[in-house]
Amino acid sequence: MPSDRSKTSFPKPERDIDLYRRATAALRAALPPGWNIESGKSRSLADAPERLSISSPNGEMASFAVIAARGVLAGDAAKFAESIAGSDRGFVCARYLSEPVRKQLDGKGLSYADATGNTSVFADRPAIWVRDRGADADPWRGPGRPAAQLTGDPAARVVRALADHVGELTVPELIRLCGASTGATYRVVETLAERDLIERLPRGPITSVRWQDMLRAWSSDSRFRDCPTTSYFAPGGVASVFQGLAKHPGLLYAVTGSAAASHWTESAPSTQLQIYADNAEALAEALGLRATDEGGDVTIATPRSAAVFDRTIFRDDIRFAFPTQACADLLTGRGRQSEQGSHLLAWLENNEAEWRVSLRKKKSS
Repeated sequence: MPSDRSKTSFPKPERDIDLYRRATAALRAALPPGWNIESGKSRSLADAPERLSISSPNGEMASFAVIAARGVLAGDAAKFAESIAGSDRGFVCARYLSEPVRKQLDGKGLSYADATGNTSVFADRPAIWVRDRGADADPWRGPGRPAAQLTGDPAARVVRALADHVGELTVPELIRLCGASTGATYRVVETLAERDLIERLPRGPITSVRWQDMLRAWSSDSRFRDCPTTSYFAPGGVASVFQGLAKHPGLLYAVTGSAAASHWTESAPSTQLQIYADNAEALAEALGLRATDEGGDVTIATPRSAAVFDRTIFRDDIRFAFPTQACADLLTGRGRQSEQGSHLLAWLENNEAEWRVSLRKKKSS
């Protein structure tokens, strides 16, 4: 039975040897009676041993190369696996291993244990299969350091670039494509890898993007209503707003939400409009809208990232957000919007060739 170690009563392990000791303590507690753990030599008092050996009651022994790491991202699993020579086994000991990281380690055939009790150790001979559960969250992550989230301008730029394009992409290429700074792009890529939303070769390109899950995660962290918004009443109704938008091509805006989704999926006519605008007051004045505290039929948001204006689509002289942006804005919307977002996400999945841009074509053009 998995044990509940969601709370820890010991200090945060700092040295590699401390990580190793906590990890092997969790492993020792999970092993059946009669099994034994032995440690190899360490290079120094602070280092973890280079080898871990587990022996069965009849004397058979399985040996593992020890990999100590304080912070582990999902993308590190491939790097750890490559560091193991030949048919050798690897044992990763860490302060805390998140669920996406544990899945990646499992997929690479690596054993592991963290200081909270998350444990998985296996070998063919002697036959070992130990599995135990520790904390579901990092107990040492302080209140001033929330879990990494996909918020702000860099996250928007990176997520949109990865969702809207298909093909392998190195981080330097991603930086040029999305326009975010080098440091911020690397941090977002690390967050995406840690949350198992992308796959990246060690020090190599991003090879796979789980863009559906990524859009859902981004939508949850960066909602349309979290932007500075103002609600307006359109005296002539929504139809008059569309007519007005077509007459003001010089204004920078993007219609998103249900109205944008209706171009790709069947939905009821929009009675509520969501619009991003670079200058909300200027757009509202040009359209003759009246600000209201309640009952408005138009919401204008000042975006936290200019990425909302990337790859916009013009229809009848009106600028609409790209479907990935509209989808993200709908998924965590109110009322029927989340359902509309799910419908649009299904359309995106079934018609990927119609909207995702091939990076190979861009590079050759």
